[in-house]
Amino acid sequence: MKAHLGWGLSVSQWFIFLLANALALPIVLGQAFGMSGAEIAGLMQRTLLVVGLSSLLQAWLGHRYPIADGPAGSWAIVFVVMAQLGAAQGHSATMTLQLLEGGVLVAGGIMLVLGLVRQVHRLLFLFTPLVTGCFILLLVIQLAGVFMRGMVTDPRSGLMSGGVLLLALLVFLGVLLCSFSRYTLLRTYAVLVGIVVGWGGFYLFELMAPAPDPVAGGLHIPMPFAWGVPELDSGMLIVAGLFSLLLFSNQIAAISAMSTVVSGDQVDTARVINRSSWVSGVSHFLAGAGSTIAVVPLPVTAGFVQLTGDRRRGPFMLACVLLALISLFPALVSLLALLPAPVANAALLATFVKLVSLAFTLLNKQPLDNRASTIIGVSLLLGVGCMFLPAGLYRHLPGLAQYLLGNGLLAGTLLALTMEQLWRKPR
Repeated sequence: MKAHLGWGLSVSQWFIFLLANALALPIVLGQAFGMSGAEIAGLMQRTLLVVGLSSLLQAWLGHRYPIADGPAGSWAIVFVVMAQLGAAQGHSATMTLQLLEGGVLVAGGIMLVLGLVRQVHRLLFLFTPLVTGCFILLLVIQLAGVFMRGMVTDPRSGLMSGGVLLLALLVFLGVLLCSFSRYTLLRTYAVLVGIVVGWGGFYLFELMAPAPDPVAGGLHIPMPFAWGVPELDSGMLIVAGLFSLLLFSNQIAAISAMSTVVSGDQVDTARVINRSSWVSGVSHFLAGAGSTIAVVPLPVTAGFVQLTGDRRRGPFMLACVLLALISLFPALVSLLALLPAPVANAALLATFVKLVSLAFTLLNKQPLDNRASTIIGVSLLLGVGCMFLPAGLYRHLPGLAQYLLGNGLLAGTLLALTMEQLWRKPR
């Protein structure tokens, strides 16, 4: 009986973790492209389906760790920048989205081919612990701002609210405190407890967003290429190539962080990286054909596992299947969307505490001499600086420059990677 209860709680916690990571970005992108409520609901349904299938494939055939796949924050920035560029150039939202479909498919093709021919491991020399540590720190800094905005925003009005912030902070602190509890059950299911209690608090104090209109109908399988036939241009081809490099970095960071938590050692075997790469290529094809943002293994999952101590693959894979099945029923998706965004953001932000410690663990794998500290400082300063540049400042520049300046994660990671290779270590 205890075993069944433990599995049930574990599956529920993984399900909510997968859901919380997948809900926010479809809404953000839908608003950026001026989509209707029905179009955003369709985008959310397709995103949940791709997240569930991709996470399951990775745990089954790819890296074989319980690592959640989720909408890529780096791709989300490209989508938002493209929405602004397309509007400024007089292109319709549909034309821009078709171009993004093409870019996601090209990136997926690169990852699939390199994985199948087993050549991804030849790129491992680029992703040293220093580069991977910088990537994780930049990722944490970039997404922390997104989560903080979500924590202070009232779901009813879209404005900042002191009451919402207070409840979100209590969820954040509650998850952290539960993770330090001497009671194993409370420690293991800290994120689940925080979300359930926070959701109850929002309901009790009447801070919930209005319920959406009831969705009629049962099973609904999304049609492929909902945005139309994919398109490509030279700028998007270059961006897709650059993003393939960033996605390899993301993938290696997620696997390295999780392997440290699960086994206490780094995974550097060619087999694991190549398997994960070709599965990521398949995931990108699913996202491109499904007209949704590309998904990637999320390094933050390592923080979640370290926080909860739950390292089992079985409950994780069952949660992936459950998410994929539920995504086929729009009525259930609309109910899941009632999860208060401030609660989800607060619980996810708490898992970032452990991710920061993992980044410092990677950075400390070699002495922090003048060379290493300079590379870290330059990458973080310029990468974070790009995150704060207003979009209008570089709107007149070529498209590739706009992608780089609009994406501090990409710019900072490329800087760290370039300096690490060009600046030879002192003998």
